[in-house]
Amino acid sequence: MKCIINGDEFNFDDTLTLSQILESLELDQERIIVEWNDTLVKQEQFNEVVVRESDRLELLEFVGGG
Repeated sequence: MKCIINGDEFNFDDTLTLSQILESLELDQERIIVEWNDTLVKQEQFNEVVVRESDRLELLEFVGGG
């Protein structure tokens, strides 16, 4: 399956949930905001959203520091 994440093309072997994609990218689901095909996704929906061929994701991760 091919999808676009932050403007770059990513390929995955299977259709995955949003949660599985974030895990495969080693992103902390507690600190990330996701827009899926121009729709903001709540954190509690990450396991329900199935990302399909040619879907577009925008990921924004909060990073602490000073």
